[in-house]
Amino acid sequence: MSINLPVKSIAAIARLMAIAMLAAALPAQAQSWTRAWTASMWRANDDQAIAVQNVTLRSAVRVGAAGDRIRIRLSNRVGPPVRIGAASVRRADGTTMRVTFGGAPQTLLASGKLLVSDPVALPVKPFEVVEISLFFPEAAQLRTVHGAAGQPTLLSSAGDHTTDGFAPAARNPLRPLITGVDVDTGAARPVIVAFGDSITDNVHCPNDAMPRCRWGDVLGRRLTDAGKPHVVITQAIGGNRILNQGTGPSALARFEHDVLSVPGVSHVVLLEGINDIGTSGPAPGRPDRATITPDQLIAGYRQLIALAHAKGIKVIGMTILPFRGAGYFSEDREAMRVTVNQWIRTSGAFDGVVDMEKVVADRAAPTRLDPALDPGDHLHPNGEGQTRMGNAIPLSLFD
Repeated sequence: MSINLPVKSIAAIARLMAIAMLAAALPAQAQSWTRAWTASMWRANDDQAIAVQNVTLRSAVRVGAAGDRIRIRLSNRVGPPVRIGAASVRRADGTTMRVTFGGAPQTLLASGKLLVSDPVALPVKPFEVVEISLFFPEAAQLRTVHGAAGQPTLLSSAGDHTTDGFAPAARNPLRPLITGVDVDTGAARPVIVAFGDSITDNVHCPNDAMPRCRWGDVLGRRLTDAGKPHVVITQAIGGNRILNQGTGPSALARFEHDVLSVPGVSHVVLLEGINDIGTSGPAPGRPDRATITPDQLIAGYRQLIALAHAKGIKVIGMTILPFRGAGYFSEDREAMRVTVNQWIRTSGAFDGVVDMEKVVADRAAPTRLDPALDPGDHLHPNGEGQTRMGNAIPLSLFD
């Protein structure tokens, strides 16, 4: 039996089918991108703001996934408008590609806005270094930044040097505007966020340091070597706190932007709280500074966990590391660390726990860092310590 439909009906059905096919294709296209490198941004003070005019800035970052195309993400969340006159990306082998924005080689990055570039046909390997160059033709003050002392931003002499290998006229320990790199991985891969403060960020760590001096980088390589699909990105800020603003917005204030808004996040590995403890209570020049209680800090953890769980994201908690001998150590603060760590271990609030305190502690004096891992500030594990931390995280937590 055949059914004869009017020509107009056939055309209408064809249009509906085309729309359905397009709608089906769009999510698949969107899901081919994976966030492969990130930086949590904060506001530079007046003496930290980077003044630019007719100059090119170049930053080198290491992406955590392979793919045939990349795109860069720029953030001007806390700065005035700035014009980008040209941009490029380059691999270590010298292959350089121009970057466009909406098809144009230049763009205005508005105040308070995030900008994502057009896809760039630059294939990358996992953990390959990519150089990002931005040319600023007009005078501007760059205030949206991230620390990068170990891999400083290179500033050129006058002119657009986005496509040549310029000798730097200056170096800056901050990286402005560049907040992420997406890689077209064909199919989206699950993302793990290493979330925390300077112990997680370690801005003094160069890209090629050995031993590897960021535990998140160590974890990412282990996952790749084990054949797991996960990509690890770091969203951490030195001096950051969970409850109150320190360097940059608090963990609670930035969690939405740095974790929940990132596509494909499956897990957060959380190591933060030492700065809340270490800055709790009055101090020289800060007689009115509030005292933080263990219950307040624990409530902050619970809030982060609740926000993540509402999005189906698992949270792996790490115990807070020993800090006896650090500049802000006191016996009262040590007692709070012990109380909070006991809650992290036993509360059942987390989806998994890594007792990182025991991984890096001095066995003879557990309230201190292992001397072999202590660079001298008694707070931040050195490269060997960071590698030990990354190796101590069970991969089974991400099954």
